[in-house]
Amino acid sequence: MMQDVIDTLHTEQCSLAILHEGNIRTFDGHGVRRLYNIINDEPELFFKAKLAVKAVGRSAARMMVEGGVTEVHAEVMSQQAYDVLHDAGIAISFDKKVDHATFLDIWRKLGELENEK
Repeated sequence: MMQDVIDTLHTEQCSLAILHEGNIRTFDGHGVRRLYNIINDEPELFFKAKLAVKAVGRSAARMMVEGGVTEVHAEVMSQQAYDVLHDAGIAISFDKKVDHATFLDIWRKLGELENEK
């Protein structure tokens, strides 16, 4: 089933795909803000869910742990996110794991962080 979520992330060109109770939902928009909205508006969506995301950092990983996610796949994952998810016992897969500075550069390119002047 996790492969279905990962395939959906790629075919739907979304930033987040969630498998919850047998149904896959997709979301666009910025990662951390989208996760924050979901955990506040539909917290049950994370409980025992499998997530596929474009990029996950420490803050997003903490929200996933808090929400009760059981498995996460990221195209890009920061080492800090990996540590948070691993310590919580969440199943993890990724295409690329990067250090914090590299992850921040990727986040800027995705429009999550403003470019420093």
